[in-house]
Amino acid sequence: MRRHVYVTRLFLLSLAAAATLSPSASSACGYHDDVTMARGLLNWVYPDALHVLGSISAAIAAHRLPPPDPAAPDLFGAKYSKTVRSLERLGRGLGATSGGMRGPSVSVVLIEPMLWARFESGESGSRTRVHVTGPEPGDVVLVSGEIVIGEIASGRLTIRKAHELGLIRLYGPAAQQARFLLAYEQVGRQPLPGTAVKAASSKPAVFTAPATATAEASSPPQLKISDNGGALACGPGHH
Repeated sequence: MRRHVYVTRLFLLSLAAAATLSPSASSACGYHDDVTMARGLLNWVYPDALHVLGSISAAIAAHRLPPPDPAAPDLFGAKYSKTVRSLERLGRGLGATSGGMRGPSVSVVLIEPMLWARFESGESGSRTRVHVTGPEPGDVVLVSGEIVIGEIASGRLTIRKAHELGLIRLYGPAAQQARFLLAYEQVGRQPLPGTAVKAASSKPAVFTAPATATAEASSPPQLKISDNGGALACGPGHH
């Protein structure tokens, strides 16, 4: 706990210094701003967080994830809106966990745009807040990517499989991480609430994670547990 508090305070001092050098560094959001510095700070506070990018690339090459959409102007914030819908469906999925088991509150950062969202666990379910400034004390921090969250929300990838493949990385006390996985590992086994229902097809989904992960050269590095904490902003007001 002392180490958690120390790292958090040290990070906040560094963030303040970065903001002095660059006014947009502490509130950058990749939909509109350069988030290079923010990603570097994220990787410092949460060691190896940027490995998620390599794991996503490897999963795309192995056809476990769909390829990203061709680069095009994000007219009218369509990409941002799509990501927000995926995060909101994820929040509803966490709140609808079977068995009545309640997991810890979770802060998610999508590493491409450095967008933060928070899922607060309560008696009435999970409350979703998108575009927050960072995690709250005691949160499990989940680092992932837009494609991964979209696949989970669409019911094509479970949180457990994404964790095994290195497509999400968890940070926080080991007991909290274990509690998160126990409560939510099957989220994504079917389309989450709010997902549009498509007509039935005789063809299976192309990008479905295999039943078992093989130890190939292209496999992502193993996840490790870290109890680091901190706050990294993708501040409100950009959208």
